Amino acid sequence: MSMSTDTGFEALGRVRTASRILKALTSLGALGVLGAAMAFVAVPAWFDTLIPQAFPELMPGYVVTSAKRAGLLALMAVPLGTVLFGLWHVRLLFGAYERGEVFTTTAARHLRLAGLALAANALAAVFIHPLGSILLTYDNAPGERQFSIALGSDTYMLLLAGGLLIVIGWIMGEAARLADENRQIV
Repeated sequence: MSMSTDTGFEALGRVRTASRILKALTSLGALGVLGAAMAFVAVPAWFDTLIPQAFPELMPGYVVTSAKRAGLLALMAVPLGTVLFGLWHVRLLFGAYERGEVFTTTAARHLRLAGLALAANALAAVFIHPLGSILLTYDNAPGERQFSIALGSDTYMLLLAGGLLIVIGWIMGEAARLADENRQIV
């Protein structure tokens, strides 16, 4: 068992410093995700190189038409939206921590919404892959159309992590509410 010699102020100072850095990294990450998405729209050949990686089960010789590309991009907008939504709330959470607002209802709300985004992204992945495989092969000859489902432990773990963040956010929100009530009584 180790004992900390830090005062509460020193620990809060470290939280603020780490939060400032993580807030900046979150902003860079969101800009990177958005920039990559825009690059894939602007340069279709880049997007086309991702298709065999995302759908390795496709038969050789499949053709990616502009309609299929547009459909895949529309499908990918769902997880892109959940990622950006989650990063936005993670950034707001780190901003609250940077200001010293650690156990507040606002911080708890941002934590819950980040968890919701993580869980929604995991669920979106479950549906995006089958829909993408249908989209890519709908015009193939009978017997060459594909419907594939890609589930893995990573999807399961992301769903659980999202659920964990949601529950911790609920607990933090309730603790902040009770602390506020106690301050008003005293």
